[in-house]
Amino acid sequence: MSNEAIKICIHKDLTKKYLEKKSIPIPRGKVFTNDNTDQDILQYASNDLGYPVVIKPVNGTGGHGVIANIRDEREFENALQYVKYELNYSDIIVEKYFLGEDYRLYVIGNRVVGAFKKIPANVIGDGKSSIRELLRIKNQERNSIPAFNNRLIKVDKETNSLLEEKGYTLDTVPKAGEQVFLKTKNNVSSGGDPIDVTDLLTDEIKQIAIEACNAIPGLVQCGVDMIVDPSFKNGVVLEINSRPHITSHLFPMQGKGRDIPKAIIDYYFPETKGKITEHASLLYFDFKSVVTAFRNGFAQEIRIPDLPTVEMNFTRYHLIAPKKESFRKWVQRQARKHNINGYVKLLKNGKTSVVVGGNINSINKLRELLDNHPQINSIEEKSWNKPVKVGFELIEIEDIDKKPEEKPYLIKYQKLEKDYILLKKKYQSVINSTSWKTTRLLRSIGRIFKR
Repeated sequence: MSNEAIKICIHKDLTKKYLEKKSIPIPRGKVFTNDNTDQDILQYASNDLGYPVVIKPVNGTGGHGVIANIRDEREFENALQYVKYELNYSDIIVEKYFLGEDYRLYVIGNRVVGAFKKIPANVIGDGKSSIRELLRIKNQERNSIPAFNNRLIKVDKETNSLLEEKGYTLDTVPKAGEQVFLKTKNNVSSGGDPIDVTDLLTDEIKQIAIEACNAIPGLVQCGVDMIVDPSFKNGVVLEINSRPHITSHLFPMQGKGRDIPKAIIDYYFPETKGKITEHASLLYFDFKSVVTAFRNGFAQEIRIPDLPTVEMNFTRYHLIAPKKESFRKWVQRQARKHNINGYVKLLKNGKTSVVVGGNINSINKLRELLDNHPQINSIEEKSWNKPVKVGFELIEIEDIDKKPEEKPYLIKYQKLEKDYILLKKKYQSVINSTSWKTTRLLRSIGRIFKR
């Protein structure tokens, strides 16, 4: 994805211009800056567009500052005051409100691989519990889902205002099956519910999202926010997110979770499509080292080994064997010779740990070599189900009593301590030297003249 695509998507008005060029359906609207008066904005909303309308910041993200379905002049004045003066957005967009439901479609490689409907925070009555109790239960449910455990529904001024409009309070007991909305925004971060609708959307709506993605130069994957009418035949594109969250696709409140990571990997690494078995999925490559090499200009191209297509087996051996590095290098050579992934490491207790991953024949050959090695006294085999880096490496001895993050600071401290001791010895040597003692009178006279 290009930097240009990211910049275009951040700027909502610029995004609209690209969509207009490709005749993508979008709501009619206009951008206003500090050069426009509040009266200019109000007249455009009331006379040119007509209510209902939407107001939102040009460079807002995550739904921040978006107020939809503004129904009259009084509501618009309040919304304008809030977005422009309380949230301090100087550049804003005013659009015609499109009647329908709010959807997020995930597009990659000219395919819609996931879609969910966004519903504002709500509770559904059971005829017995108060809104307060229903909210507590709903938040417990959200807390158990990875996508929402830090996105609970909070009671605020907006919540109380919505309840007041219906003549309700938090202690009201709604009827069984009655849906009570607690927010106007449908953001997941504000407590909204994502409902998977991937299989319900028509090809027409999916095609609009695909064409919207293609309208932005350099954009191959994105989240397309749309308003879709109840018939699923017509819709408009509200905005495009170049770096959309995927957790709501993976863990919707209702419906089937969609494997977006798989779709992304299949697009960028088509040669691995359908080849990753359950066991091979334990393998990974050192992504951090690859990225660092590119960023520091050490490499222009790096070839990553292909994942094996054969059935993979993983196991670990604890050896009582020579502690010399030459022995561990021998293990490393034999493992690489037989195309085995993993590592060899000398543990603090003196044992040698060997983690191996490969096809069963290769592992058996390595095991036979270990069994026949004259200096290995015993071999203890253990199961292994943790990730293994592609390749076979030799890892230096670790102090298991120290946390990894403490080691750099410990090394730095130990070096400073050594430097301090060395400087102290040099200082004492100078103080006790004959030259220092014989020049004491001259130094005293020098200090007098300096005064």
